Amino acid sequence: MKKYTILPLLLSVVLLACSQNKKQEKAKTDSVRVYPTVSYLNIKLDAAGHLPSNPYILTFKKGKKEIVFCGTNHLEDNSDINNPLFTGIEKQFFITKPEVCVNEGGDVSKKIYASKKEAITQNGEIGLTKILADSLKIKTVNGDMTDSLEFKELLKHYSKGEFLAYIVTERFMWGFAGPNPPDSTVLTKKYEKFIQGYIMKTGGVALTKEEQSLAFYQNNYQKLLNRPFSLATLAPTNPFDPKGKFQQIGRKSKEIRDQHLLQTIDQLLDKHNKVFVVFGGWHLLTCKPGLEMIINRKR
Repeated sequence: MKKYTILPLLLSVVLLACSQNKKQEKAKTDSVRVYPTVSYLNIKLDAAGHLPSNPYILTFKKGKKEIVFCGTNHLEDNSDINNPLFTGIEKQFFITKPEVCVNEGGDVSKKIYASKKEAITQNGEIGLTKILADSLKIKTVNGDMTDSLEFKELLKHYSKGEFLAYIVTERFMWGFAGPNPPDSTVLTKKYEKFIQGYIMKTGGVALTKEEQSLAFYQNNYQKLLNRPFSLATLAPTNPFDPKGKFQQIGRKSKEIRDQHLLQTIDQLLDKHNKVFVVFGGWHLLTCKPGLEMIINRKR
């Protein structure tokens, strides 16, 4: 009698092991999958870098699975809540009736807005996406990777000096650019706070005392751009410019974020049939081949 009761137990153990192996294999495959993208040097925009429309909406569909991606040119002023950007996203949202949303710009899943006007004026299309998702009682998922993960990936390709020359310029110095910059004492104090709070604590980047200094950043800025650092002459990053390592780092940052976004959408499509994405339009153009691969992937 005993040998017959053992057989079902052994069989269940084998089946459980097989199931766990399949889950582990899938997790491993998801973590190493590289999605095809279009180079930022090759995406098609007008001379001002604008999309064909705002929002620019593409739908990827196969069977029950559907990805609707609303690509946006971010507005400088969100006070006009009836701007075609917002009305276009809202119209498409209710046509699609998604099961989950993906937003740009951080985790807003716990954010609560009193009204659509408040959502838009405070956070533009990010706020709109959240309040629309709330209206259908569905989740919003942050499509952006954490700063620490982005920084870790960038530092695989660039030195700390190059990394800081780019990130500090893009995410700190731009706030002070212009004809009336703060004096050096004020700038140095704010810089130290940014480095210790954002780069080191939030971003998880270990820096020596020398690497934390404003002088270290300025020296590496000059090496990277072949000109002395000056707030009065800061120029924007142009990922479509093939010249220069500064622009190259900017493209790499976007490419890293694109891979994370595509992986997020891919994983959500395993659990949901309709995924609604609201993200910067450049990401839509470069991610199009990856989105096509995702929708056609056997699940």
